[in-house]
Amino acid sequence: MRLPLLSLLPLLAVALTGTACTSDAPADETADGEEPVAAVDTVTVDSKADSVAMRLVEAHGGRAWASAPMLRFDFAVERGDQAGPPRRHLWNRETGAYRLEWTGGEDSTYVALLDVSAASGTLTPGTVYLNGSELTGAQDSTRRAQAYRAFINDTYWLLAPLKVFDPGVNRSYVADSSTADHDVLHLSFGEVGLTPGDEYWMYVDAETGRLDRWAFHLQSMPEAAPPARFTWTGADTLQAPGGSVVLATEKPSTGGPVTIYTRNVSLPASAPDDAFTRPDPMWAAASGR
Repeated sequence: MRLPLLSLLPLLAVALTGTACTSDAPADETADGEEPVAAVDTVTVDSKADSVAMRLVEAHGGRAWASAPMLRFDFAVERGDQAGPPRRHLWNRETGAYRLEWTGGEDSTYVALLDVSAASGTLTPGTVYLNGSELTGAQDSTRRAQAYRAFINDTYWLLAPLKVFDPGVNRSYVADSSTADHDVLHLSFGEVGLTPGDEYWMYVDAETGRLDRWAFHLQSMPEAAPPARFTWTGADTLQAPGGSVVLATEKPSTGGPVTIYTRNVSLPASAPDDAFTRPDPMWAAASGR
Protein backbone atom coordinates (compact mmCIF):
# COMPACT_ATOMS: atom_id res chain seq x y z
CA MET A 1 0.00 0.00 0.00
CA ARG A 2 1.19 3.50 -0.88
CA LEU A 3 1.01 6.03 1.93
CA PRO A 4 0.66 9.66 0.80
CA LEU A 5 3.40 12.22 0.68
CA LEU A 6 3.08 14.98 3.25
CA SER A 7 3.81 18.67 2.89
CA LEU A 8 6.20 20.51 5.16
CA LEU A 9 4.58 21.46 8.47
CA PRO A 10 5.10 25.01 9.82
CA LEU A 11 8.45 25.94 11.28
CA LEU A 12 9.00 28.40 14.10
CA ALA A 13 12.49 29.46 13.08
CA VAL A 14 12.86 28.65 9.39
CA ALA A 15 11.17 30.59 6.59
CA LEU A 16 9.39 27.64 5.04
CA THR A 17 5.66 27.07 4.80
CA GLY A 18 3.34 24.18 4.13
CA THR A 19 0.46 22.13 5.41
CA ALA A 20 -0.97 23.70 8.56
CA CYS A 21 -1.39 21.86 11.80
CA THR A 22 -3.16 22.90 14.98
CA SER A 23 -1.62 25.44 17.28
CA ASP A 24 -0.40 23.00 19.91
CA ALA A 25 1.06 20.52 17.44
CA PRO A 26 4.84 20.13 17.48
CA ALA A 27 6.49 21.81 14.50
CA ASP A 28 8.18 19.71 11.82
CA GLU A 29 10.75 20.22 9.13
CA THR A 30 9.62 18.03 6.21
CA ALA A 31 7.82 15.54 4.91
CA ASP A 32 7.64 12.75 2.65
CA GLY A 33 6.70 9.26 3.58
CA GLU A 34 5.26 5.94 2.56
CA GLU A 35 5.57 2.35 3.57
CA PRO A 36 9.13 0.96 3.66
CA VAL A 37 10.73 -0.26 0.48
CA ALA A 38 10.25 -3.91 -0.35
CA ALA A 39 13.10 -6.39 -0.13
CA VAL A 40 16.08 -5.18 -2.14
CA ASP A 41 16.17 -8.45 -4.04
CA THR A 42 12.91 -7.52 -5.82
CA VAL A 43 14.29 -4.28 -7.32
CA THR A 44 15.42 -4.08 -10.96
CA VAL A 45 18.48 -1.88 -11.52
CA ASP A 46 18.55 -0.48 -15.05
CA SER A 47 20.12 3.00 -14.82
CA LYS A 48 22.93 4.94 -13.18
CA ALA A 49 20.39 6.45 -10.80
CA ASP A 50 19.12 3.02 -9.85
CA SER A 51 22.67 1.84 -9.25
CA VAL A 52 23.38 4.75 -6.89
CA ALA A 53 20.03 4.23 -5.16
CA MET A 54 20.75 0.53 -4.70
CA ARG A 55 24.16 1.31 -3.20
CA LEU A 56 22.43 3.77 -0.83
CA VAL A 57 19.83 1.24 0.29
CA GLU A 58 22.41 -1.49 0.79
CA ALA A 59 24.76 0.83 2.72
CA HIS A 60 21.95 1.55 5.18
CA GLY A 61 21.01 -2.11 5.56
CA GLY A 62 18.00 -2.45 3.29
CA ARG A 63 17.90 -6.24 3.36
CA ALA A 64 18.14 -6.25 7.15
CA TRP A 65 15.50 -3.52 7.44
CA ALA A 66 13.05 -5.67 5.51
CA SER A 67 13.36 -8.27 8.29
CA ALA A 68 12.70 -5.90 11.22
CA PRO A 69 9.26 -6.51 12.78
CA MET A 70 9.20 -3.39 14.98
CA LEU A 71 10.54 0.15 15.03
CA ARG A 72 10.82 2.36 18.12
CA PHE A 73 12.15 5.95 18.17
CA ASP A 74 11.65 9.50 19.47
CA PHE A 75 11.57 12.49 17.12
CA ALA A 76 12.34 16.08 18.14
CA VAL A 77 13.31 19.43 16.64
CA GLU A 78 15.89 21.72 18.25
CA ARG A 79 16.11 25.41 17.36
CA GLY A 80 19.22 26.99 18.76
CA ASP A 81 19.25 26.01 22.42
CA GLN A 82 15.51 25.30 22.47
CA ALA A 83 14.70 21.58 22.29
CA GLY A 84 11.10 20.86 21.41
CA PRO A 85 9.16 18.11 23.15
CA PRO A 86 9.68 14.71 21.53
CA ARG A 87 7.13 12.58 19.76
CA ARG A 88 7.46 8.92 20.73
CA HIS A 89 6.80 6.25 18.14
CA LEU A 90 6.29 2.49 18.21
CA TRP A 91 5.44 0.66 14.98
CA ASN A 92 4.52 -2.97 14.46
CA ARG A 93 5.52 -3.24 10.82
CA GLU A 94 3.96 -6.70 10.48
CA THR A 95 0.43 -5.68 11.52
CA GLY A 96 0.36 -1.91 10.94
CA ALA A 97 -0.39 -1.20 14.60
CA TYR A 98 1.09 2.15 15.61
CA ARG A 99 1.50 3.99 18.89
CA LEU A 100 2.35 7.69 19.05
CA GLU A 101 2.66 9.90 22.13
CA TRP A 102 3.14 13.66 22.05
CA THR A 103 2.77 16.71 24.28
CA GLY A 104 -0.07 19.08 23.47
CA GLY A 105 0.76 21.67 26.11
CA GLU A 106 1.38 21.88 29.82
CA ASP A 107 0.03 18.75 31.54
CA SER A 108 -1.51 17.51 28.28
CA THR A 109 -0.35 14.29 26.63
CA TYR A 110 -1.93 12.71 23.57
CA VAL A 111 -1.76 8.99 22.84
CA ALA A 112 -2.76 7.83 19.35
CA LEU A 113 -3.35 4.13 18.67
CA LEU A 114 -3.61 3.68 14.91
CA ASP A 115 -3.67 1.13 12.12
CA VAL A 116 -1.41 2.75 9.54
CA SER A 117 -1.85 -0.16 7.13
CA ALA A 118 -5.49 0.89 6.60
CA ALA A 119 -4.99 4.63 6.01
CA SER A 120 -7.31 6.50 3.66
CA GLY A 121 -6.46 10.03 2.62
CA THR A 122 -5.04 11.87 5.61
CA LEU A 123 -6.79 9.66 8.16
CA THR A 124 -6.14 6.21 9.50
CA PRO A 125 -8.39 4.06 11.70
CA GLY A 126 -7.73 4.29 15.39
CA THR A 127 -8.35 6.17 18.60
CA VAL A 128 -6.70 9.19 20.23
CA TYR A 129 -6.66 9.82 23.97
CA LEU A 130 -5.93 13.03 25.87
CA ASN A 131 -4.58 12.35 29.35
CA GLY A 132 -6.15 8.88 29.17
CA SER A 133 -9.62 10.02 28.02
CA GLU A 134 -10.85 9.03 24.56
CA LEU A 135 -11.49 11.85 22.11
CA THR A 136 -14.64 11.85 20.00
CA GLY A 137 -16.12 13.74 17.06
CA ALA A 138 -14.14 16.52 15.43
CA GLN A 139 -11.44 16.42 18.12
CA ASP A 140 -10.82 12.75 17.38
CA SER A 141 -10.60 13.18 13.60
CA THR A 142 -8.34 16.24 13.94
CA ARG A 143 -5.90 14.50 16.24
CA ARG A 144 -5.89 11.29 14.23
CA ALA A 145 -5.00 13.30 11.13
CA GLN A 146 -2.27 15.05 13.10
CA ALA A 147 -0.91 11.73 14.33
CA TYR A 148 -0.93 10.26 10.84
CA ARG A 149 0.98 13.27 9.48
CA ALA A 150 3.53 12.85 12.27
CA PHE A 151 3.92 9.16 11.42
CA ILE A 152 4.68 9.99 7.78
CA ASN A 153 6.92 12.97 8.52
CA ASP A 154 8.96 11.49 11.34
CA THR A 155 9.55 8.08 9.77
CA TYR A 156 10.72 9.71 6.54
CA TRP A 157 13.30 11.79 8.39
CA LEU A 158 14.63 8.54 9.82
CA LEU A 159 14.17 6.10 6.93
CA ALA A 160 14.55 8.14 3.72
CA PRO A 161 17.66 6.29 2.47
CA LEU A 162 15.69 3.04 2.58
CA LYS A 163 12.75 4.43 0.59
CA VAL A 164 14.23 5.49 -2.73
CA PHE A 165 12.58 2.55 -4.51
CA ASP A 166 9.11 3.20 -3.11
CA PRO A 167 6.27 3.17 -5.69
CA GLY A 168 5.91 6.50 -7.47
CA VAL A 169 9.48 7.67 -6.79
CA ASN A 170 11.34 8.91 -9.89
CA ARG A 171 15.13 8.74 -9.63
CA SER A 172 17.65 10.58 -11.78
CA TYR A 173 21.42 10.92 -11.49
CA VAL A 174 22.87 14.44 -11.26
CA ALA A 175 26.04 14.20 -13.31
CA ASP A 176 27.63 17.54 -12.36
CA SER A 177 27.67 17.00 -8.60
CA SER A 178 28.79 19.87 -6.40
CA THR A 179 31.62 17.72 -5.04
CA ALA A 180 33.52 14.74 -6.35
CA ASP A 181 33.00 13.10 -2.97
CA HIS A 182 29.31 12.47 -3.67
CA ASP A 183 26.95 10.97 -6.15
CA VAL A 184 23.83 13.12 -6.23
CA LEU A 185 20.47 11.43 -6.65
CA HIS A 186 17.47 13.57 -7.58
CA LEU A 187 14.04 12.35 -6.46
CA SER A 188 10.74 13.51 -7.89
CA PHE A 189 7.32 11.91 -7.71
CA GLY A 190 4.56 10.75 -10.01
CA GLU A 191 0.93 11.63 -9.57
CA VAL A 192 0.81 10.02 -6.14
CA GLY A 193 0.24 11.21 -2.61
CA LEU A 194 -0.54 14.69 -1.38
CA THR A 195 2.53 16.59 -2.59
CA PRO A 196 3.77 15.19 -5.89
CA GLY A 197 5.57 18.48 -6.59
CA ASP A 198 8.16 17.88 -3.88
CA GLU A 199 11.79 17.34 -4.95
CA TYR A 200 14.77 15.93 -3.06
CA TRP A 201 18.50 15.79 -3.77
CA MET A 202 20.32 13.04 -1.91
CA TYR A 203 24.10 13.37 -1.61
CA VAL A 204 25.41 9.83 -1.43
CA ASP A 205 28.92 9.45 -0.05
CA ALA A 206 31.05 8.02 -2.86
CA GLU A 207 33.13 5.95 -0.43
CA THR A 208 30.57 4.60 2.07
CA GLY A 209 27.41 4.71 -0.04
CA ARG A 210 25.51 6.33 2.83
CA LEU A 211 23.41 9.49 2.76
CA ASP A 212 25.69 12.35 3.78
CA ARG A 213 23.24 15.23 3.33
CA TRP A 214 20.12 16.18 1.44
CA ALA A 215 18.36 19.18 0.00
CA PHE A 216 14.65 19.53 -0.68
CA HIS A 217 12.27 21.93 -2.35
CA LEU A 218 8.64 21.30 -1.49
CA GLN A 219 5.69 22.29 -3.61
CA SER A 220 4.48 24.44 -0.69
CA MET A 221 7.63 26.58 -0.89
CA PRO A 222 7.88 29.62 -3.20
CA GLU A 223 9.08 28.53 -6.61
CA ALA A 224 12.15 30.77 -6.42
CA ALA A 225 13.11 29.71 -2.89
CA PRO A 226 16.40 27.85 -2.62
CA PRO A 227 16.24 24.25 -1.39
CA ALA A 228 16.52 23.63 2.34
CA ARG A 229 19.67 21.68 3.22
CA PHE A 230 20.44 19.34 6.09
CA THR A 231 23.41 17.09 6.80
CA TRP A 232 22.88 13.52 8.06
CA THR A 233 25.14 12.58 10.97
CA GLY A 234 25.25 10.56 14.18
CA ALA A 235 24.60 7.16 12.60
CA ASP A 236 23.34 4.32 14.81
CA THR A 237 23.93 0.69 13.86
CA LEU A 238 20.94 -1.43 14.85
CA GLN A 239 20.52 -5.18 14.76
CA ALA A 240 17.60 -6.79 12.93
CA PRO A 241 17.02 -10.49 12.29
CA GLY A 242 18.52 -10.11 8.82
CA GLY A 243 21.61 -8.10 9.84
CA SER A 244 22.61 -4.51 10.58
CA VAL A 245 20.62 -1.36 9.78
CA VAL A 246 22.38 2.03 9.80
CA LEU A 247 20.20 5.08 10.53
CA ALA A 248 21.38 8.68 11.00
CA THR A 249 20.11 10.26 14.21
CA GLU A 250 21.06 13.94 13.84
CA LYS A 251 20.28 16.24 10.90
CA PRO A 252 21.50 19.82 11.42
CA SER A 253 20.41 22.47 8.95
CA THR A 254 23.16 24.16 6.99
CA GLY A 255 21.14 27.38 6.76
CA GLY A 256 19.92 28.00 10.29
CA PRO A 257 19.99 26.89 13.94
CA VAL A 258 17.71 23.89 13.42
CA THR A 259 18.54 20.24 14.08
CA ILE A 260 16.32 17.21 13.68
CA TYR A 261 16.94 14.55 16.30
CA THR A 262 15.88 10.94 16.53
CA ARG A 263 16.62 9.28 19.86
CA ASN A 264 16.03 5.90 21.49
CA VAL A 265 16.03 4.21 18.10
CA SER A 266 15.67 0.43 18.24
CA LEU A 267 14.34 -2.52 16.28
CA PRO A 268 12.74 -4.62 19.04
CA ALA A 269 11.60 -8.15 18.37
CA SER A 270 8.34 -7.54 20.22
CA ALA A 271 6.36 -4.91 22.12
CA PRO A 272 4.70 -4.91 25.55
CA ASP A 273 1.35 -6.69 25.49
CA ASP A 274 -0.59 -3.46 26.04
CA ALA A 275 1.51 -1.23 23.76
CA PHE A 276 -1.24 -0.84 21.15
CA THR A 277 -4.18 -0.70 23.55
CA ARG A 278 -2.98 1.32 26.54
CA PRO A 279 -4.54 4.83 26.55
CA ASP A 280 -2.15 6.49 29.03
CA PRO A 281 1.50 7.41 28.29
CA MET A 282 4.07 4.60 28.38
CA TRP A 283 7.14 6.84 28.34
CA ALA A 284 7.97 9.55 30.86
CA ALA A 285 8.33 13.12 29.65
CA ALA A 286 11.80 14.05 28.53
CA SER A 287 13.61 16.73 26.58
CA GLY A 288 14.10 16.53 22.83
CA ARG A 289 17.62 15.28 23.37
